[in-house]
Amino acid sequence: MSELDVIVIHIAKDRAGEYERLFAEHELPRWRALKERGAFVSARLMRTAFGTDRREDIVKYVIAVEVSTHAAHSEHDADPGFKEFDKLADPLQPEPPLVYGGEIVHGV
Repeated sequence: MSELDVIVIHIAKDRAGEYERLFAEHELPRWRALKERGAFVSARLMRTAFGTDRREDIVKYVIAVEVSTHAAHSEHDADPGFKEFDKLADPLQPEPPLVYGGEIVHGV
């Protein structure tokens, strides 16, 4: 059964471009490789344009990844390259991310 993992990342507005550049350089190639192997069913990074959190000094990004199994999620998180990316991205975040995941109940 596939799993959907959703993360809301909070990035200081003046560092948003840096986060997007780091993501494209470090995470996007890993995502493509995991998708090619079938570990990721789909993966998206969205810069929010609206929402209930209306703070203007923080840019919110939503990461939504459907993984084939929870093991695929764990494989990604244990990857040394991801851990390095996380260390680079942490200083750009004035607060911790919101992290959710679980088995998909319904989908189309």
